[in-house]
Amino acid sequence: MDYITVKQAAKLWNISERRIINLIKENRIPGVFKNGMCWNIPSDTHKPLDKRNNLFKNINDKKIVIIAGINSDIGKSLSQILLNAGFQIIGLYQKNSQIDISLKQKDILLKEVDYFNRSNLLQTVNEIQEDIYGFVFMEIYFNLEDVLDFDYDKFEESYQVNVFAANVLVREIVKKMNYESSIVIVNSIEAYRGSFGASAYASAQAAKVNLVQTFANIFTEMYGIRINSVMAGWIGGVMESDETFNKAKESIPMKRLGNPEEIADDIFLMLTRHKYTNGSSLVSDGGYLSMDAQSRTEDLDSGKFYKILDKYFTEAKKDSQMWIISTMMENEWNEDPAERRFIQNNFDAAERGVKIKRIFIFNKKDAPKFKANSYIQRYLNSKKIISNFVDLEELKIKKPALISVIKNGWIGIDDYALLVDLPSDGTSRGYVTMNKLEIQKARNCFKELEKMEQPLKNLF
Repeated sequence: MDYITVKQAAKLWNISERRIINLIKENRIPGVFKNGMCWNIPSDTHKPLDKRNNLFKNINDKKIVIIAGINSDIGKSLSQILLNAGFQIIGLYQKNSQIDISLKQKDILLKEVDYFNRSNLLQTVNEIQEDIYGFVFMEIYFNLEDVLDFDYDKFEESYQVNVFAANVLVREIVKKMNYESSIVIVNSIEAYRGSFGASAYASAQAAKVNLVQTFANIFTEMYGIRINSVMAGWIGGVMESDETFNKAKESIPMKRLGNPEEIADDIFLMLTRHKYTNGSSLVSDGGYLSMDAQSRTEDLDSGKFYKILDKYFTEAKKDSQMWIISTMMENEWNEDPAERRFIQNNFDAAERGVKIKRIFIFNKKDAPKFKANSYIQRYLNSKKIISNFVDLEELKIKKPALISVIKNGWIGIDDYALLVDLPSDGTSRGYVTMNKLEIQKARNCFKELEKMEQPLKNLF
């Protein structure tokens, strides 16, 4: 690295040598060191702005905000808010992506970058010579994972964008900022929850929470900047038609998805207001985190669902409790190899000391057609699995509210997991949830059914 003297810096920055010495004493010039009687200053150091004066003294000068991820719905909304407030924008977007035409405006300078390439990011920041008022990192990389066929490359790519790129950009752009400047990292509430289908994304968001706190420790003292995070919840827009997003509404007290404009407004306030807020995270999720976590997998096809069933039954410990509802769906109890293996796993688990109780629910008048089922006969003859029955017609009359909880049946495992059957429509077989509210609701339902049950053998 090349270095310059105090005298050279004074000439380059057009300030006095005395002022530079004061800046060094205030720890305002990073990377400086003393060699004998002389100070060595990194030649690429950006001139520190004066704490004694407001940034951009000329009222006609527009403050500049850099947005990484400007092409997102939130990025476009934030851009419009900033433009309306009189800011100029430098917008970064991933190369080879299609930039939205609405962003091609007079006060927006668009720069194509490669978030996977550190050298490209460093070069891009080096090309920016202006003093920067604000920086917003909202670029995300999300990949839905297959836990049974895990893609390690995608996991690493997620960290390259979500964490490594954020780290590079913050550390370089902060050199062009001063005490009035602010950085906002857009994060996700996934940082606070484990994930069934996106471990890379969720863990990367958690890493960013710590990075924000660490940056605040380092750079606030060095440059006087503030850095905070906005933790976004389930946001609508292009994904609003996605069934997973629509189901999430049930777990949000406000009973709706957020919209990009609301998150953009939170970011703007963090950039321009909250002057004493630093190293903090603003949660904007409609109250989602105040509820129990959704904590469930996506809807799984038969192959994946049966593999998970196998895992739970083969790994179940002695004295674990399984409380099971069987509604005798069309795809249940057939001669499919996976179904046969699942039934055998039931009895193997019972032999190991797992306590299994199964309540069958169907119309009593249909009992004759199930009598010949070989699997039901095994349950009837088992001394280690409790098999009881509740008449569906009686249930509809006496406790109809339970029908919506029972749905297509489920397997409860102690009080920590629920394996839920889905309709036999040929697309999905079921899902797994660890949502405490859903498990408790199923558990209470099971207890109510126990008040109506009778031994299955009484039917035959």
